[in-house]
Amino acid sequence: MHQKKIILGFLLFACQLVVGQIKQTSFSDREVNESKSIAFSVDINQFLPTSSFLDASINSINTFNSLIKKENYRNKITSFNNPTSSDMGFNLENEIQTALKPLLAKAKNTNTQKFSQVIASLISTPAKTTGTVSKTAAPAINPLFSTLLSLVGNLTIQEKRLTRDDLDSFINATAKYFVQYEKLNGANNLFDQNVDRLNQKLSELQFDLKEYMLDMITILYKNIQRASLKNLNSEELFLKYLDKQKLEEVLEKNEQEHHNFQYPSDGIKAAKDIAYNLQKLFNEYQKVYTENYNQIRTILNESRTLGKNINVKQVEASVKDLEQLYNESKTSDVLALRFTTLFERLKVLVGTEQLVKN
Repeated sequence: MHQKKIILGFLLFACQLVVGQIKQTSFSDREVNESKSIAFSVDINQFLPTSSFLDASINSINTFNSLIKKENYRNKITSFNNPTSSDMGFNLENEIQTALKPLLAKAKNTNTQKFSQVIASLISTPAKTTGTVSKTAAPAINPLFSTLLSLVGNLTIQEKRLTRDDLDSFINATAKYFVQYEKLNGANNLFDQNVDRLNQKLSELQFDLKEYMLDMITILYKNIQRASLKNLNSEELFLKYLDKQKLEEVLEKNEQEHHNFQYPSDGIKAAKDIAYNLQKLFNEYQKVYTENYNQIRTILNESRTLGKNINVKQVEASVKDLEQLYNESKTSDVLALRFTTLFERLKVLVGTEQLVKN
């Protein structure tokens, strides 16, 4: 009887050990499942802010792509370089015809009226074809000025009463106006070169944004191959795969199917790079824009000193128009780019890092 009690006690103790082990195992499994659930929740909390950040990034980059063209401003600064315009306080044709009068008065073997008409046609032709004195800034002498000198030089040779002093007098009277056009051409060409450079950088940033989006899509949609998405632009990728509503649907579906996502380790850094590079690019553009504005304004103001025939009121009106266009454009650029929204959403996304660490 005593031996039976010992055996029963031993069996009871063994059962308790087995039950305890089962409970311990169940508790460990529950901990693991809870841990996985927390990790999954953290990843959702990172993907959704990423969607909001991407939405703001695409809008800001597209807006900047439009603003960088500056059509209204560029049309204005180009119009100053039109030889038929009087926006710079003088009319080039009038100044040339005035400087020609003493020479034509001495000409006996030339049809002076026809010669004047040729000069007028010569001046108006570049304006009709290019809108400027020349398409690109010449290294020394404006092509129009070079042609003009050739005509007047030939006139001086053909007319015996004309002297070298007459030719020099004509050059001195007209060259100062062409210098203004050369300065304008130089400033505008530099502006175009800088804008082209910024456009190249913007293209690189758009590429980085698209690659960032492709990283997210291939993580969230396991059956989609990266190569199949190459022909879609950023807007199409976002609307089809990363829009908040689409994203919530795919996250919910995968949670139900117990599929987990691993948010990319460099995802936050990539977002920071996109936002800060866009801000840096815009600051660079503002500098280019401001430098061009200051150059054009200086050139316009210099026209005041060209002679007593300069229409100072017209120069002042042109400077005022340029200043107004510059200030309005500069203010609207900052508002349109919505950098405040972009960086607020970046801040929310960066804040999810703490969830991962904790």
